[in-house]
Amino acid sequence: MKTFDFQLCLLVAGLVLPGCLATTQEIEDLRGDIVRLQSTLSSQQKTQAEFQGALRENQESLQGNQADLSAKMEELTRKLEALSSQLVETDDHMTTLATRIDDLDKNTSNRLDAVVKTVQGVKSIPAPSPSRFYQAGANEFSKRRYAQAIQVFQTYLDQYPDTEKAPAAQYYIGESHYAQKEWDEALSAFEDVIAKYPKSGQVPAALWQKGRTLEQLGKTSEAVAAYESLARKFPHRKEALSAQERLKSLRGPAAGAPKPAPAGKTKPKPAPVPPKVVPAQ
Repeated sequence: MKTFDFQLCLLVAGLVLPGCLATTQEIEDLRGDIVRLQSTLSSQQKTQAEFQGALRENQESLQGNQADLSAKMEELTRKLEALSSQLVETDDHMTTLATRIDDLDKNTSNRLDAVVKTVQGVKSIPAPSPSRFYQAGANEFSKRRYAQAIQVFQTYLDQYPDTEKAPAAQYYIGESHYAQKEWDEALSAFEDVIAKYPKSGQVPAALWQKGRTLEQLGKTSEAVAAYESLARKFPHRKEALSAQERLKSLRGPAAGAPKPAPAGKTKPKPAPVPPKVVPAQ
């Protein structure tokens, strides 16, 4: 800018010093040069103003970006501090949880040891004899605690299926169900006596109770078949006499007449009796 002003001054001085020697054409040329120089100066000033405006905008934008960046950095710093605090709390919780797990493991181990010792002590107790086991079921039956009697007798059969008392245990399972009016279960139990222990003295009583149970279920024809089988196979048992009376009621007097006993088998057989309840020794 200063260089341009100096050049303009020199040009004007060159015009003044020669005086009248300058021609009109030269003056016009100088005026044209001045106009061009002024135009160039104006253009340069405009460009400079534009550059300065752009520079200010860039500075303002940069300052705004720096402010945003500073705010974001502060926000990130706060988040990092919060996360660090959470990590410390989580670490404390994990430490507490690990301590609790260790305590629980110790307690569980102690309890398991106690259970093992208890089980080992139970195993060392001798199992009751079959007769005492059977008597326990008989005690429950005599006290009319039929559900308990069923459980004891069933356990007895599971452990001692081939003993002398097994048929009676099976029979009294049926009697217990019958007493509770559990007809289907009672029928199944009596049929098990007949099928599993066909030579047992409990069979006549089981046949008699089978017939009675079938009547309760409304199966009269099957009940008649059970009574007929009882009267035919065991004519001298008191259950057979009871069966004949039921046949008379169900089919008429003629149908229930007792059949003659086979030759050589006239001695009556004793009827089964409930198990005698004896206090446990």
